Amino acid sequence: FRPGKVYPEMYIRDIAWGMEAAQYYYPDEYLRQPVEAYLARQYTASTRSLDGDFGVVPGAGAIGGILTPNGDSNKQTIVADEETSLIHAAYLYYNMTYNTAWLQKEIAGLPVITRLNRAADWLLTHRLDPQTGLIWRGHTTDWGDVKFEKGPGYTDFNPAQDHKTASIYDQAMAYLALVELATMNAALGDTARADQWQTAAEALKTQTNALLWQVDKGFYLTHLHLTPLEHPFDESEMVSISNAVAVYAGLTDQAQTGAIFQNLERARQAARVRKPGLSLYPYYPDRWPNRFFDYPGMGNGNYQNGGVWDWWGGVQVQAEFSAGYSALAREHLLLTAHDWKTHPGDIREWESSTDPRHLGSSYYSAAAGTMGRAIIEGLFGVSLTGQGAVIQPRLGLNDGFIRIYQPATDRYVAYSFDWGQEVNRLDYGTNAPAPVQIKILLLATERVQEVRLDGAVVAFDVAQVGQDSFLTLQGPSGEHRVELLKTTSSAASAPTPTGGNGGPGVSLNLAPTPEHLPVTVFRPTPVPLPSPAAADRPAADPARLRQGYLRLLRYASAGLVLLTSLGLLVLAFLRRVVGLG
Repeated sequence: FRPGKVYPEMYIRDIAWGMEAAQYYYPDEYLRQPVEAYLARQYTASTRSLDGDFGVVPGAGAIGGILTPNGDSNKQTIVADEETSLIHAAYLYYNMTYNTAWLQKEIAGLPVITRLNRAADWLLTHRLDPQTGLIWRGHTTDWGDVKFEKGPGYTDFNPAQDHKTASIYDQAMAYLALVELATMNAALGDTARADQWQTAAEALKTQTNALLWQVDKGFYLTHLHLTPLEHPFDESEMVSISNAVAVYAGLTDQAQTGAIFQNLERARQAARVRKPGLSLYPYYPDRWPNRFFDYPGMGNGNYQNGGVWDWWGGVQVQAEFSAGYSALAREHLLLTAHDWKTHPGDIREWESSTDPRHLGSSYYSAAAGTMGRAIIEGLFGVSLTGQGAVIQPRLGLNDGFIRIYQPATDRYVAYSFDWGQEVNRLDYGTNAPAPVQIKILLLATERVQEVRLDGAVVAFDVAQVGQDSFLTLQGPSGEHRVELLKTTSSAASAPTPTGGNGGPGVSLNLAPTPEHLPVTVFRPTPVPLPSPAAADRPAADPARLRQGYLRLLRYASAGLVLLTSLGLLVLAFLRRVVGLG
């Protein structure tokens, strides 16, 4: 997949993120062959990139992240995410079926898993800073591939002049890739390699949170300067979108996750941006004639310096869903949908946050991939992996229907969900062989009396994820109906989950939290996490809210009929007066 309409080359970074949704639309070869194409061109000790890389020979095991239409490879040495992006793409393909035979398939004389291990070896050998234990890159923003130093060669590291940084983005991507690589090695029984990568991942996580997390601000430092360098502005105030990538990758704990989401929303609203995906705010001070970035496209609010990217917006929304912030994630999906209505059929690379005349490529595959996954696996909560099928509706009060098909495995999942005042109903079907994991989001005020599968009462449990609560059970493959029978009185006793452990019951009458409420406007300073006292506020009853809305509509309709009738009487009277005159 090419990144977008204006790009003739392929980028492994974009391919990896595009695969998150492409797996539900394209057959096996479209997902597998790009990964194999990059592995087949893995660098040897003597490989040189097309542009020369300022005379630097990357070394054996490196990955050139760009493939030209002629099949040539080029490496952007200013970044450190080409190897990790390839590992992530390989894992996404493997994760569909847990096909260990593919991991052992030979590519240019070496098994896939060996080449993936060599890529990680190269990263930790050539890009792990010995003083900090962090992955280094040049001085870009957080994730971008454009350095601030003078060109030419904006995407390559020039040892004679360029500065090194440790970016939160690279730590997140490296942590994710190392964990995924450990999983693939373990699947082949190579416990030594699996332990090596898992240990490296945990060490990187520890160092990242020790050196980049800003306790007083509630978000990560965009990057740490490894080469001495001072700016006449405070980089520590910049909220970068890579904070969302850190949550997505699993670097954060619950408190960090909540603080990051609040600060990302605060930055979005402070910049007056109408949807998620703001790459950076405040911006690097890039106004003519005193530009921080020498590259002309990096002005305030543009491209990687504060542009709004649906690519990263999709990652943010998926991270919000996965972390248990479904209300916030749904709000952000709606904001994106409202924006996309203004340019139907065109998914853009990026849009300026300061000047609507500036935007990136049309038909951007990475944005389609991440937003597609946020809808399929986030909002509708459907996924197909080697472990089987998961159905996890996060629709709230909304009814919904979805059907997905995975061509590479010939498997499907479909369901319809109907929310009701007394019964929630889920009708589903799948040909996935394993038991279906069913997890239904519960509203803060919902109290479930019992659960029925095809009319028979079944056991269920309750799981808390972040600020979301899910009713969970297992269902068989095939076509089936799940019904959640709820009590109609708020004074009724709480249900007792009947899980297999026979443990104590858990009340489903959860107190409301800010994630069950509409998004609020944040002040231009970090907002503290919600206090425990907030849990004592009474919850809104969805049924009463619906009745109130219907009552308001009836009154409004009656008022409109009355006004229309009066208007017609006045017109008739005027015509009569004019006629008499």
